[in-house]
Amino acid sequence: MTPKSEAFDVSVTVPCNSPAPPSYDAIFTSTSKICYWVFPRASLQSKQKCLSYIHAIVSSPDYSPSFVAQTVSACVATLPAAEFSKLLQQPNIEDHMALYWAIVNDRREALWAFMDFIPDPSPDCYSDLRLACMMVSDNTLFTQLELNEIVNSKYDSSRQFLGCPPDEVQIQESSGRFVASFCFRMFQKRLRTAQAIAVGYLARGRIWTFWVYLCSDGKWFAACRLEEPNMPVEGSNQLRIEARRKSPDCATPEPLIITTEFSKTSASTK
Repeated sequence: MTPKSEAFDVSVTVPCNSPAPPSYDAIFTSTSKICYWVFPRASLQSKQKCLSYIHAIVSSPDYSPSFVAQTVSACVATLPAAEFSKLLQQPNIEDHMALYWAIVNDRREALWAFMDFIPDPSPDCYSDLRLACMMVSDNTLFTQLELNEIVNSKYDSSRQFLGCPPDEVQIQESSGRFVASFCFRMFQKRLRTAQAIAVGYLARGRIWTFWVYLCSDGKWFAACRLEEPNMPVEGSNQLRIEARRKSPDCATPEPLIITTEFSKTSASTK
């Protein structure tokens, strides 16, 4: 992987409309017209130096987790933290961000060290992180990066407002199939409040969302769909709903099992 060299233009502000910087004599002989020349804090050389450090962390065969903190500290010493954050969110390594390659090449120490400098990831950054998680089909990392909340941000906001902890999703994959197990907290209260609950997850290299809607007639409507970007897929979908026992000495009700066929992108059932 080869880092891209970045085009760099110096920004100039000239309030007095002068076409060129004033001469030494002009500065000291005229008090009515003063020109201010503003130059960026980080030079092109500094950015290229940091980019070479980043490239080594995410792609070098001699990678060692013990050198991550030291190398990141060297980058921050070279660039202001804000500039370093911008550099990490640019697709400057083989058309992807450094975060993408940290995931794909299993450099998790580097990933979390980089994320410490990105308090508010850009939409493009989230998109590249999602692609990387799809490449390695890692639902645990997908959840740790809170990418499942981006899929259903509206309904996740409602959950947080009610003081409800995050939903749990466990994925078990086998040849040609996967099983996704969900644990929804405050399920009925959330469903009555928002009329819908959605949880995103990643299985077999695809991002899915499981939805439960509350219809106007009081019935529940469940749907499973693929999120972008994903290749279409066909198959069958089995929904198994297990009821909780009211007390330890009560008999466990038989689970409700519904099997549906889905084509291309989604499956649904009432």
